[in-house]
Formats: sequence, structure tokens, C-alpha cells
Amino acid sequence: MRSLDLPKTRVAVVAAARFHLRPLRRIHLARRAPDLHLGPVVVGGHEVALRSPRLSDATAWREIRLRDQRLIEPYWVSSALNWPERHTETVWVDECLQSRKAARAGLALPMVVEIDGRFAGQCNLERIDVRTKTAELGIWLDARVTGKGVCSVLGVLLADYVFGTLGLRRVTAPICVDNAAAAKRAERVGMRREGTMASFLDVGGRRRDHDMWAITSDMWAQASNMGDPRPDNIQH
Repeated sequence: MRSLDLPKTRVAVVAAARFHLRPLRRIHLARRAPDLHLGPVVVGGHEVALRSPRLSDATAWREIRLRDQRLIEPYWVSSALNWPERHTETVWVDECLQSRKAARAGLALPMVVEIDGRFAGQCNLERIDVRTKTAELGIWLDARVTGKGVCSVLGVLLADYVFGTLGLRRVTAPICVDNAAAAKRAERVGMRREGTMASFLDVGGRRRDHDMWAITSDMWAQASNMGDPRPDNIQH
């Protein structure tokens, strides 16, 4: 009977264990990411808040994204996968873990929109550059909650944290030229349209022009000095 080469076997066992335990290590490390919570603020009788994403958000995220596919997909980054394939629990978990990794590195600020304690969309800061003090904003909301003052609240919560706590100076958002709903949301959070970028992103299956929207710390300070930017129906 052939004897085992113990040193080599031990190496193989350790390597196999590390490989199979890698997903658990990723989850463990991700759980050490800072847990951010902004708000809640009451608007129109509803509590609106921003918080860090959770692995348990997968079901709600998938349900809303599938239901609002016709509103989101035409303006979302193109993929070879179909919409349901892009919205599995596995995809959410991977996205969640990757965003937490980026957050720990100071490159992103992933946030979930929460209304009355329920998942209602995402509000993510990406491409954070501490040298230039800039970042890019991406927002999508459950279609059932739009038009209720939610965007105004998000603008207040986000701007106070981004410009006050993080010390950023400029936040931008590229929006497809015919995405009127997103443009309206950008305006509601205090952004201004700066110009059009030709063939900027591949969304909905083809390359399309995008408008650049932006808000700066000076713009936010000026708006605040001219009066409280919070709508009248917002309570603290």
C-alpha cells in the first residue's frame, strides 16, 4: 500500500480549506465595514433614512428591480445577461460585499434608501477621490415612492453628510438625455445640469448621450444661507 506524503498532503488540505472558506472570510470581513445610518427624517408622514446595505436586503431589492424593469433597464449599464439573471440573490450578495470592500478602502459610499423601515432603493457614491474631493452619485428608487418628497429628503441627508462630514467639494451624476424622471430627481436634490456628453455610456443595449449634473459644497452652502433647504413638510 502506498504511503501518503504528509507534508504535501498537509499543503493540499490547507489550500483546499482556504479555497472553500474564502466566501466565509469575505462575509466576515464585509461585516466589519462601518455601519452608516443617516436619518430618519419624517416627510409626508413617512420616515425616510439612508443606511448601509445588508445581505438580507436581497429579496426586497430583487422584487422591486424586477417589478420596475421597464423603468430602470433602458437607462442601466448594458449586460450580456438578461434582467432576471442580473437580479438573483447571489448577484446582490456579491454586489453588497464588493461595495463594502470599496467603502473600507474609501472609494465608495454604498447606501440603501429606507422608507418606514422598508428597503426602497439605493443611493450610492462611487469613484470617490480624496485628492480632488469629488465623487459620482447614482440613485434609483421604487416607483411607488417617487413624487412624495423623498428626493428632497435624500438631498438634505446626503449633502449634509457628503459636504459636512466627508469634506467633499463636488458630486456629479451622468444622466441619460431622455431620462426625464432621473433629471427631475437630480434637480430636486439640488444638482444643476452642466452640459451633454456625447456617447458617454452603454445603457439599455446601446451607447447613448448623457447630461452631466453636479452639485458643489459652495452651491449647497449658498442654498442653505438663502434659507432652510428642507421642504415645509419635513419634520425632525
